[in-house]
Amino acid sequence: MPTKKGGKVRDKWRDKRWVVVHAPNVFANQPIAYIPITDEEHAVGRVIECTLFDLWHTDPQQHAIKLYFQIERVEGEDAYTYLKGHEYTKEFIKSMVRRGSSMINFIKDYTTADGYTFRIYTIAFTQKKVNTSKKHDIRKVMDDVLSREVPMLNIDQFIQAVVGPKLNADIHSRVKDIVNVRFVAVWKTKLLGRKQPIIQMQQEQQRSA
Repeated sequence: MPTKKGGKVRDKWRDKRWVVVHAPNVFANQPIAYIPITDEEHAVGRVIECTLFDLWHTDPQQHAIKLYFQIERVEGEDAYTYLKGHEYTKEFIKSMVRRGSSMINFIKDYTTADGYTFRIYTIAFTQKKVNTSKKHDIRKVMDDVLSREVPMLNIDQFIQAVVGPKLNADIHSRVKDIVNVRFVAVWKTKLLGRKQPIIQMQQEQQRSA
């Protein structure tokens, strides 16, 4: 296409290349997207979204769980990621709200055994309204379970526990001793800090040697 100066407009799309984006090892490196990139440097850091159902295909309710993966490196025609966080959709959370019941939220940061720090958002919906004292007890149980279990898990175990049924079930089993609940879940996580990648550590060690 000619410009005012008689030149041609550069077709930026022709300069791009397409790469397959893979989920982390814990999801068997399944492909989750096929995206165009300008170069590797600008691709690193991009966040790709999919649902848990896209990866596990075991329960229709998994459509309500969104996963966010951040590109860590690009190798040829493949891009590899780590989990940036997850959350239940706003529509799903809204569907849990009922008149005459209580919603209890709890938010706190926890670190896995191998040094990944996540902000964890936990929620519970009760059958009936509960008083402030019971809400305090429920939040204490949430903290007790997460404080005990998360530091014992490596990142892969943590991901499986938090997007699967384990942590939710463990919290529910304790909370139900306080009050009848309809739903309890770690409904959202956000990665705050992570271990320095081994490859990067080795490169920095070589530069300083």
